[in-house]
Amino acid sequence: ALLLLIGGIFLLGFDFWFGLTVGISLVSVIVIASLIGTFVPIILDKFGIDPAMATGPFITTSNDIFGILIYFSIAKLILGF
Repeated sequence: ALLLLIGGIFLLGFDFWFGLTVGISLVSVIVIASLIGTFVPIILDKFGIDPAMATGPFITTSNDIFGILIYFSIAKLILGF
């Protein structure tokens, strides 16, 4: 998936470093989102909170926040903005 994304960015005429930044960010956000989606219901169940009711809003909000932080952090590292 990462190579396909980088190849698509290259074919569209964008900079290689931009494609690398987007590709690494995308993979990182997907991994973090899957970890959050796995462990949040388990943790909520340990505290006696119904995971089916509380997981949706919490996971959506945390994935959005972590996604933006990860993207900007990787962009700062690679692109130097």
